[in-house]
Amino acid sequence: MFVSYVLRVRPEGLGDGRFAGEVEAVATGQRFAVRSVDELVAVVLETVGEEMALARSGRSEQDNRR
Repeated sequence: MFVSYVLRVRPEGLGDGRFAGEVEAVATGQRFAVRSVDELVAVVLETVGEEMALARSGRSEQDNRR
């Protein structure tokens, strides 16, 4: 099963090794500011359980409608 995230990165500073942006957990719509790849991974690890649960419940609802 896959869960989806949207990553928005500011291009300024990437050449200098700086990372700034936002990650959105698609199922919940939660958005988090991130300033490093480590923060990005932390957000995914923190939210993946809830994202999977919502994806599964959405899938179950679709199956029940058939």
